[in-house]
Amino acid sequence: MMPYYQHFGLDRDPFLDTADPHFYRSTGNLAHAKNRLVQSIEQSRGLMIVVGDPGTGKTSLAGAIERELLNRDNVRLGKILDPSFAGDIEFLVTIGRAFGLAFPPRSPAALKNALKNFFYDAAVVEGSTVALFIDEAQNLSDENLETLRLLLNFDVPERKLLNIVLFGQSEFRDQVNKRRNLADRVAGWIDLMALAPADTRALLAHRLSRAGGAGDLSMMFAPDALDLIIEASLGTPRRLLTLAHATLEEAALRGHPRALNVDAEVAIRSRGLKPAAPAPAEERTVAKSRKTTRRWPWLAFRSP
Repeated sequence: MMPYYQHFGLDRDPFLDTADPHFYRSTGNLAHAKNRLVQSIEQSRGLMIVVGDPGTGKTSLAGAIERELLNRDNVRLGKILDPSFAGDIEFLVTIGRAFGLAFPPRSPAALKNALKNFFYDAAVVEGSTVALFIDEAQNLSDENLETLRLLLNFDVPERKLLNIVLFGQSEFRDQVNKRRNLADRVAGWIDLMALAPADTRALLAHRLSRAGGAGDLSMMFAPDALDLIIEASLGTPRRLLTLAHATLEEAALRGHPRALNVDAEVAIRSRGLKPAAPAPAEERTVAKSRKTTRRWPWLAFRSP
């Protein structure tokens, strides 16, 4: 069976839910977040935290920063994707492994001392910047958070020996703020918010272009279908891509030359959402003539 994207003349699937750098597109907010994080790491400020709801782009942002830092010879970068550990020893061994160190299981004190020696040699003797990224940080236990706080004590007068960037879901802010001795060490918080409607359209067009298309949304989506997808996404990139993928897939199955309103409705309902009812024609005409910017209809989408 022909993949749906070939039906529309594309070279590859533009809407896969992966952090593929080929499709990465920065917005004003993402560019600001990236610059703040890179600057904090360059200045060895210690701890930065990025929070956002699922699907708002935390993993993609981490990947973009990682690609930039790995192009620099003076950066040592470690990364932990799933911080779910049985205890402190496993956590410390994993931190070492993230930097290519093969620590045998030892006491927590011995492992912390070994990491301190490594960070000192890398940051002071070699003059490197050392950074640790941890994704899904909301899964860190209280014991793990205390370990990170202790690692942040490793410094010299002019810099921190270790920079830590934590990427977590929105509730992670409360987890940190409950631990004032850790919260007071946060050099900066970054909140990833939902995309504005204009950015959602630009993201879809960018991905279509990168997949071999013209980047003209009207060639792939009827206007009403596109409006339904964008409104149902609530500005969340992951949901936006999932709905766009499902809509084009449905259109291809039906043999439509571009996605129609019915294709978008089927895609939205299959995800447990309820498509917004279209406004009366008069209202749409008045809204268009006034060139107003519609806010997200937060109450329009709910599980049926």
